Amino acid sequence: MQGVAAGGRPFNGGSAPPGLPTRTSPTGNEPSENPTIANTGYRPEIDGLRAVAVVPVILFHAGLGPFHGGFAGVDVFFAISGFLITRLLVADLQAGAFSIAGFYERRVRRILPALFLVMVACVPFAWAWLLPSQLDDFGKSLVAVCLFASNVLFWREQGYFGADTALKPLLHTWSLAVEEQFYIAFPLLLWALWRWAGGRRWLPAVLGALALASLALSQWSTVHAAQAGFYLAPGRAWELLAGAICALLPEAKVRAGAVRHVPGLAGLGMIAAAVLLFSEDSAFPGLLALLPVGGALLVLRHGGAGTAAGRVLAHPLPRGIGLVSYSAYLWHQPLFTFARAQSAALPGKVEMAALALLAIGLGALSWWFVELPFRRRGAGPLPRRGAVFAGALAGMAVLAGAGVVLHRAHGFPARPAANGTMGALEQRLAINFGLGPECEGRFTLSPACATAEKPDMLLWGDSFAMHLAPGLMAGPRRPALRQMTISSCAPLLDIGLMAAGRDYDPAAARDCIAFDEQVLGWLKANRQVRTVVLASPFTMYSDLAMDRAGHVATATPDRVADALRRTVAAIRATGARVVVIAPPPNDGTNLGQCLARAARNGQLSGDTGSPCDFPRAQAKNYPDALMARIAPVVPVIRLDTMVCPRETCLAQHDGRMIWRDDGHLSIEGSRWLGARYHWAALARQLAR
Repeated sequence: MQGVAAGGRPFNGGSAPPGLPTRTSPTGNEPSENPTIANTGYRPEIDGLRAVAVVPVILFHAGLGPFHGGFAGVDVFFAISGFLITRLLVADLQAGAFSIAGFYERRVRRILPALFLVMVACVPFAWAWLLPSQLDDFGKSLVAVCLFASNVLFWREQGYFGADTALKPLLHTWSLAVEEQFYIAFPLLLWALWRWAGGRRWLPAVLGALALASLALSQWSTVHAAQAGFYLAPGRAWELLAGAICALLPEAKVRAGAVRHVPGLAGLGMIAAAVLLFSEDSAFPGLLALLPVGGALLVLRHGGAGTAAGRVLAHPLPRGIGLVSYSAYLWHQPLFTFARAQSAALPGKVEMAALALLAIGLGALSWWFVELPFRRRGAGPLPRRGAVFAGALAGMAVLAGAGVVLHRAHGFPARPAANGTMGALEQRLAINFGLGPECEGRFTLSPACATAEKPDMLLWGDSFAMHLAPGLMAGPRRPALRQMTISSCAPLLDIGLMAAGRDYDPAAARDCIAFDEQVLGWLKANRQVRTVVLASPFTMYSDLAMDRAGHVATATPDRVADALRRTVAAIRATGARVVVIAPPPNDGTNLGQCLARAARNGQLSGDTGSPCDFPRAQAKNYPDALMARIAPVVPVIRLDTMVCPRETCLAQHDGRMIWRDDGHLSIEGSRWLGARYHWAALARQLAR
């Protein structure tokens, strides 16, 4: 997460416990009579390794503890999957029992029953609590999951770590899609190489070459296409291939003495380091993923019985969690999503910890009552292969059909909410483009972006300038306003934002520099403009920025302040006066969604209190370091004094929703603040 991201998922998982049929178990972690495959036989420590991966993933998504890199658990599971599936396939090839139909039957029995159960369970809660656009997105994800293409859907929609991903119940299924896409080709490739390339002799070399190519693509993607590298199978294939190669290598010799414990413990340490040291800002996966993947391989190869790592992982507690890890993973994201969607105030750490435990509990129930019965061929609900495939197709058709209905109905906006409908409620969170959508994304002289033929006030900046336009036009002395804005483009001459999250876009930075130059050129040609309002959070110094010459560097507060001083001087040279309106504070959460949930539940009253208000001491998003540098140069209008008149920052007033998301004012909120505090008159008065 995602982002989610990021997050892993125990997909090809759950080792077969004693008593299950070994040749029909789809896990691959079962006894084998093949002496040429490393680490044959049931290995309880692999189930423990799944627990080591799944617990940080769940805790990361719950926002608990120091597990900022818990999403690296997916890489551990990819390596385990490649290892176990390759053992199973090679054993079948050596025995002359390879069957692609049999392989996919095992996959269907292993994956779909629990997945279908969770998807069905999500539908009523999504209907009750998600806004229309969110329910529409949920419908699309139902279709994508059934087609094993949810990784493509979530890649196209947004990143893994964004705030909106917390309200996607099926976000975590992206990794199922990655694995299934991989396993469309991998068994056939293995069979072809086995048949025409001398058995297993050339397999490690060929798979190694493919893994290196995939790793190179993954590293390239972290710089040039981060979201694609995170979500899509080509950049993830090397992790599964690494596990496959590990399974093909000759069995490692067991060393005598204490030295035999070192590799397995080192592997666990590498996984722990990834979980504790990585964060959503890490350039991941790429080469950084070598840490959790390498750690998993060390445990798989050197952490067997008789080693310290093997004994720890084979303990009943981690082994038990590992057995139910697939189902626990399936349950955890919907539980967290609907807990966040149900009430206005986000669940606290105690509630999220309880939900994490509930996910494991539901996982245990699903494992016992759903996973195990459907895995048994010749018994259980679907004893024969034909019935398995027919049931899979029927389930996919029903769930995908439900998704199509939700999408075609645009999330059913007529669903009731307190004092109205879900659709009317969501309209109050509409993007605040200012004077109109035409005023976003490019330099334009459209009449829609001006309130008079000869404006006397210019609003210049990014999305934090856009959201001020309704307020500037709401006071008693409305200005003749021209809006010139582009999202993520601060009004700073010669600097363009290079990084937005983990995506780096030099073209956007160059476009921003050109846009700001065009705005200044227009201002020079329109001397009737007397007041220029600059607005941006100016927090780009936490990212990279490009200058006019194409040099990229961290945009420190001093660098941004210097650029702002130059911009102010250039504006004043035209005869206009300048004022900066700083961004409103927030508490780091999506206040717009909080207000929407409160309004849905009838919790927005006519007074000034709401579940979304927050203490002024917790206010964020005010660039103090930068404003302290520029305050002597240009006057600054602070919105925090308006939003937080006392010790509490108000998220709503008299039923008006002030926010639309985690930082921007809603249209109604901007109008209310602008009228109450006479923004346009204040800007004229303070500008100098």
